[in-house]
Order: sequence, then structure tokens, then C-alpha cells
Amino acid sequence: MNEKDWLILRAVYQHKNITRAAEQLYTSQPALSYRLRQIERKLAIRLFEEGQKGLVFSAQGEYLAQHAVTVLSDLQQLKLNLHSLDQAQQGEISLGVSSNYAAYRLPPLLSQFRQTHPGIRVSLMSGFSEDIIQKLLRGEIDMALVKDDFNWKEGKHLIEEDDYVLVNSQDFDFALLPHMPQIKIHHGAHVTQLIERWWNANFSHAPNITMEVDKLEVCMAMVEHGLGYAIVATYLPLPEHFYRRPVSVDGTTVKNRTWLLHRHNLNATPYRQAFIHLLQTAQQGLTPR
Repeated sequence: MNEKDWLILRAVYQHKNITRAAEQLYTSQPALSYRLRQIERKLAIRLFEEGQKGLVFSAQGEYLAQHAVTVLSDLQQLKLNLHSLDQAQQGEISLGVSSNYAAYRLPPLLSQFRQTHPGIRVSLMSGFSEDIIQKLLRGEIDMALVKDDFNWKEGKHLIEEDDYVLVNSQDFDFALLPHMPQIKIHHGAHVTQLIERWWNANFSHAPNITMEVDKLEVCMAMVEHGLGYAIVATYLPLPEHFYRRPVSVDGTTVKNRTWLLHRHNLNATPYRQAFIHLLQTAQQGLTPR
């Protein structure tokens, strides 16, 4: 079976008429009928039902003709992809990223992508995951790197995960934690709920929150100077002298997960596929972190 055979099957299937299919393919009716018989002999099948009025495909013929539509569509996409790789690519990826991932993980990956795809512009905005997902839903961005999968039904990849830990500049009596100053950093709704479950399972009093910050480095500087404890993800290597304790719910450590979410139709664009692959392999330690 070659491309011409698939084109014949698709044309006959579309028209249900040998003459019109031959006209579409710029060939003669006898030549087209001969090639159909050759296909039947080669595959040991019958394409059409005998004794029916008009051209009626058999079950085998119906299946093969539908497969022809898929094969030709895939072949066309393959040709487009190969053609695009032979040219200096031009295009844009609009990306929404949670702030910490944008600060601590994304820069070396963007640098690597720029080296391999110099003609592709990456338009980036950072912020809270809850705001980023709304931009994806409204179609304002192509992809989102966020801290929850938000029950997204299209393209979805787990890119990275870290543990949440309680950190303090020195050891302390765990029972006294509700009375100690907490430096609170925004975690997102899903993780906040898990941390609240952990807290409520261990303490009957609310935490003593004395500071609220939006940057991990600010939070860590406050802890370093003994101004309070914090609950953070292990994005950055923690100082060796820090006291740390895992935050777990029902025996499972609370995870800081980064998800890549995108529309299914991005899979048809080679440079966007390349960017998605880069992020996926980064999780496996195949690119600089």
C-alpha cells in the first residue's frame, strides 16, 4: 500500500462512485477499477458488497477506507513537521508560570530552548497559580506551569515535585509550635488545605502568624535571622543548620507539585512539542536544574 492507494480509497469512500473518484484523481475509470482489484488481491479482502445497488463498502472495505483517511492525515502532518524543521522556525509560545518555578527552575530551561529554537519567542508572565489557570481557561496563554492540575482535562504533565517541610533556625519543642511566630508564604488553595489538615491533626490552637510574604527568598531570610518558622517546599537547598520536619497528612508527605497544562492542539506544533519535551525531561534530570 502506497500513498496513491490510500488516496484512491479515500476518494472512492468519499464519493461512493468510481467515475467521480477517477475524475478527482485525474485518472480513468478502468485504471481506478483495476487498482482497486489489485488492492483486494494483495490484502485478500473484498472492498465492496456484491449484488448491492450502487457502490456499497463491505465491513473490511469500510474499515480500510476509514483507515486511509487517518493515514493520509498523519502523512500530511508529518510532511508539514519535516518541512518546518528544514526552515528557520518563527513563532511564539505564551507561557504562564507560578512565581517560584519562574524564579528557581525555568531560567536554565528557557536558555536551553532559545539555543535550539532561536526564532521562537517565549512570552512569559508569572504569578499565583490560581491566576495563571484563569488565563489558560480564557485562552490568553498557550501553556501553564502551576501548582495544581485543577482537574484539567486536556494536555497535562507532572513536571516536578518537592516535599513540604517545616523549617526553623534551631530545634524546638514541637508542642510549643502554636505559640511560636510563623512566617507564612502563599502556597495555593490545594496545598493550603493539606497544611491546615496537618495543623489541625496536631494542634487545637491556630498558628501564630506574625508575617506574610510572597517570595521564598524573603521567607528564608526571615527564618535565617530567627524571626520565626515557616512551612516551605524544598525548592532551594536548605541551610544545613536549619531544623526541619516533614509535613505529612495520613502518613504521606505533602508534595509541592508543578504541572504543565496545555490545550491538545499544541501537540501539532513542532516547536511547542519540543518545549513540552524539554520540560518533561527536566523532571528526569536530563537537563540542568
